[in-house]
Amino acid sequence: MAPPTWTELLERNSVYAETKHKPHIYLGQPGFEIPSVMIFTCIDFRASAEAFLGMKGDEAFVVRNPGGRITTGIQSLLFVDTLTGGQALKDIVIIHHFDCGCTHITDDVIKDALKAKSPELGAEIDKMAFGTYSAKTMQQHINNIETDIKFLKDSPLVREELKERVRAYIFDLQSGKLVAVPHNN
Repeated sequence: MAPPTWTELLERNSVYAETKHKPHIYLGQPGFEIPSVMIFTCIDFRASAEAFLGMKGDEAFVVRNPGGRITTGIQSLLFVDTLTGGQALKDIVIIHHFDCGCTHITDDVIKDALKAKSPELGAEIDKMAFGTYSAKTMQQHINNIETDIKFLKDSPLVREELKERVRAYIFDLQSGKLVAVPHNN
């Protein structure tokens, strides 16, 4: 079965709004609770943290980007931590997964394709980072996660308490299980 088109998804929204939606509390209103966990995970539909963690929509901040890289998603962490005055976030979780699209292409291939379309933007394109990485083995996956953890811990913009509460995992697409990646906190 083919994935739905945008028109079909938009029709689903109409049904959702009429049958399932419950109005959300606005920021700052009584009863509003902010999640304490932020999860960095991949945009790959096969690796949906909401699904494999059995989450409801309000239980964690889920930041999706190619590869689940903190290096390209740190702005989301800094935004939420600043918005909440450093009072909400307690845990940072990084989840990569096997057979990630980021392991099937390189930043250089993406940049070359973009420059072929828009050569006049070459200098701007050269500054872009897409978070691709090589990972054919478990150790290579672990090494890439360690790179993300180091990036986070080296950032002077991230609170020390958060740096101490980083967790990292690899999601196994075949078993559905998370494999913990040990590291020094």
